Amino acid sequence: MSPGDPDGAAAPDAAGGDGPAATDAATATDAATDAATDAATDAATATDAAGGDAPPCTISTGHTPPLDGVADLADFLAAQRLTPGATLGASDEVAITWDPTYLYVAVTSEAFLDGARPVHVYVETATTLGAAAATTGKEYGGHVAQLAFSPGHVIAVRRTNDFGTGPYDGVYVAAGAQPWATRSLALEPGTGVYVSSDNRTLSVRTPWTALGGCPLAMRVSTHVVNGVAGNEWKDLTPATHTPWLAGGGAYYELSLAADPAISGWTLR
Repeated sequence: MSPGDPDGAAAPDAAGGDGPAATDAATATDAATDAATDAATDAATATDAAGGDAPPCTISTGHTPPLDGVADLADFLAAQRLTPGATLGASDEVAITWDPTYLYVAVTSEAFLDGARPVHVYVETATTLGAAAATTGKEYGGHVAQLAFSPGHVIAVRRTNDFGTGPYDGVYVAAGAQPWATRSLALEPGTGVYVSSDNRTLSVRTPWTALGGCPLAMRVSTHVVNGVAGNEWKDLTPATHTPWLAGGGAYYELSLAADPAISGWTLR
């Protein structure tokens, strides 16, 4: 048979290069490969379903006030500002908002003219909140706040961070043998805490990573520990929060996936 004879193509087939047997073998190999690929895909899907891939964080875009110690309250939208209860001065005010990275709080209070008087922001965060249970808060100057819910964190800042015995500003946690004794995150003046030039406004930004990671719901109450007999607690948020009475009075409950406007919060 001459090299150019078309019948010469039968020889490679007979040798198995392109014949039916080789095709069958390739088909079997493809089937095995497809089965292995499907199995790997199924395993990956099962891992995802079991929590191997975290869902995207759905905290709302909200609002990002550019805190810097200069007119910080004006950096919040009007819908994010409120007049607290038990004020010391006509200008006392609280503002709260958030974005996907930080919780922002600013407080104006005459109490801050004394650098040792702190604002405490209590937060309970979760994907879904369970039933509220009353508890007690962080001791300061011999005063222990009564709370109507069980926060996992308190953001505690004062105008004078360090009086020489160590810094105070930070996030404290309720967990442990001595609740509220552990500062889980230091908040530094000038980067996380800002003081106005007239010493009347404190503003703080706290990362969600220190407050539960990616919570979708929050309970919150705030107050200034004034420490003066008969006026121990001032600038209360909500206005009906009562840290001096068992049960703690009121608090706000809200969705972090929603717009931060206070009108959308629930007063409990």
